[in-house]
Amino acid sequence: MPLTRRATSMKTQTGVKQIPLPTLARFLVLAGCLLAASAQGDEIDRYVETQLQRQHIPGLALAVIRDGRVVKMGSYGFSDLERDVPTTPDTVFEIGSITKPFTAMAILLLVEDGKLKLDDSAGKFLPTLPLAWKPVTIRQLLSHTSGIPDFEEVMGYGAYRNVWLPDKVIATVATQPMDFVPGTNWHYSNTGYFVLTLILEKVAGEPYVSFVQKRILDPAGMTRTRSSEPTEIIPGRAAGYEFAKGRLENRDPLQPTVAGGAGMLVSTAKDLVNWNAALDAQAILSHESYAQLWANQPLADGSPSGYGFGWFVAPMRGHRVQNHSGGTAGFASNILRLPDDRLTVIALANSHGANPVSITNHIARLFVPSLVYAPIPEQHPEVGKMVMEFYAHRLDPDVYEKALSAEFAAKIRPLWTSGHDYYRSLGPPLAIEPVEQNVAGASNVYRYRVRYADASRLVLVKIDKDSRIADTSGEEE
Repeated sequence: MPLTRRATSMKTQTGVKQIPLPTLARFLVLAGCLLAASAQGDEIDRYVETQLQRQHIPGLALAVIRDGRVVKMGSYGFSDLERDVPTTPDTVFEIGSITKPFTAMAILLLVEDGKLKLDDSAGKFLPTLPLAWKPVTIRQLLSHTSGIPDFEEVMGYGAYRNVWLPDKVIATVATQPMDFVPGTNWHYSNTGYFVLTLILEKVAGEPYVSFVQKRILDPAGMTRTRSSEPTEIIPGRAAGYEFAKGRLENRDPLQPTVAGGAGMLVSTAKDLVNWNAALDAQAILSHESYAQLWANQPLADGSPSGYGFGWFVAPMRGHRVQNHSGGTAGFASNILRLPDDRLTVIALANSHGANPVSITNHIARLFVPSLVYAPIPEQHPEVGKMVMEFYAHRLDPDVYEKALSAEFAAKIRPLWTSGHDYYRSLGPPLAIEPVEQNVAGASNVYRYRVRYADASRLVLVKIDKDSRIADTSGEEE
């Protein structure tokens, strides 16, 4: 008998119903997918709840979008500890530097309007800028290749709680020399996006938030995204925290005047899902502008910078990536888009010390197993031994300087004890294995997997010319 005409039976309350096998097959496939999704959702919940404890995150909102469909919308912990307010998908978080993709999109809208060009100089629109800043182009501001020092490095996170006029921000940063000749290198610069905000307002003839609201937020259906203005009543706004001195502490909300288009927006998981849909549809900008937004902008020597316009675009394990994180004095966030895998993961947390990048990356690996790093042969055992030794001493009362450069030891010293609680939760490291060498083409950058009793961490390590650790960063797998 042909397969399409066979039947099988399913019991119902009224008897036996005949269902053709193809229909049953489709039902079983769907049921299997639902069971797999449910199991995956449970695994995500367990992982996120563990991270809330380890990273001392009061509350977190999560969204996972696969093939244009929300497959996980999770809310964990509390948006306000003093009032016992649970986190929801509508909780409003400061998103910090996730504001930058909106700013970049707004600038490209002005390019499409014919009001400015990417290779126009900043001084053309802002003649009172410091002399060294004037030749910097819009393109260089967008791609962090301007060489203008980062105001956050100059002023610190504490500046975000102050009401500073633009002239004061610029004058403060202008005391520092340029980081490099514009276009020749890459260095993250909040100042560059602050300058872009001033250019946007000058060219558009209206405030930044007003322009972004009309041209981006409203078309994308983002009804809860707005300025972080502390004096305004924002329903559902989360309180911001930082884990310091062994306890969670309140942090002041961000002042938009000092952040500008570098980090002034607040948003929700639901709103960012709508924004992701608008990005997928490429409905706000032209296709040519989206291509520029996500192009890996080259340096003067032709090498890739790893950044587009408002987006990090360096590939992950061969997969095309568009992502951006954000951090303020009391919040941390990340949006990770894998366009070829049709996967987006969004995480918003109300803790300055949270690492949402590790959370989004971990969840992405659950859906795209080829993102998982496989062990490789050890070519530099002395480096692996040095890295293992460093993490074995991570609970020492003082910085373990033996393997560190003087500059890195000075940089990590103020943060050393604040990480003790996290490393205490992991226990001692048990093993280390190399997973990538010559990261991003750099012969002195290595990636390792450090294994603990019930977790593992991916750590990126830079080695200097004296064979000492010059920098590290990491995420829990």
